[in-house]
Amino acid sequence: MAYVPGGQWALPLIAPLTLWPAFRERVRTRDYLGAWTFGMIWACALSAGVILLTLWAPEAARGGILHGEDYRREMFGWISTGVAPENDPRVFIPQHLLHFGVFVLLTWASGGYLGLALGAFLVAYMSYFVGSYAAASGHPLLGSFAAWVPWSVVRVCAFVLLGALFSRPLPARRAWPFERWELRLMALALAGIVIDLLVKSLFAPSYGIFLRQMAGGTGLAGL
Repeated sequence: MAYVPGGQWALPLIAPLTLWPAFRERVRTRDYLGAWTFGMIWACALSAGVILLTLWAPEAARGGILHGEDYRREMFGWISTGVAPENDPRVFIPQHLLHFGVFVLLTWASGGYLGLALGAFLVAYMSYFVGSYAAASGHPLLGSFAAWVPWSVVRVCAFVLLGALFSRPLPARRAWPFERWELRLMALALAGIVIDLLVKSLFAPSYGIFLRQMAGGTGLAGL
């Protein structure tokens, strides 16, 4: 992917095309459950594809996934030493809130497409870490599930729902076309963001130890 037009930017910019028609139609009809379901299937398929690429063709994945290698090194350091932004809410909370704000803004301004592109970028580099961990730990299948840390799964679910909701203003040609029942869905998605931050704050240190033990105490930081 590093050698195709667009290089590492190709995946996040092109990946939403596989979801866009079905997603946009469901947003247009206010079928948010349908849009969320399609979005989750798309995110899972994208993640699985990146993980498999990382396991089977690690050099291609390393060259093709934007921010993938930097994130892998950071996460391997977290697992090996416990010293990383993952264990420090003062660092990761502002970062997550920034991602949240940019995602909502891009989604609102583009009718959803750029939000999906940002989502593809985030899912891809997290999945590159997951595939790298699965390979390094010696547990390809179990490691592929375990390294998708629970709070990140909650975050993806919340972002997809927010993406479905905030894709509506542009096609509706109204800055705020939402009714009360849609505000309840927003509250549900925002609760997911809060749960993500709370669970990560409370359990990241112990989960890092769990991943280290699964890898047999191997020196992941040096890989």
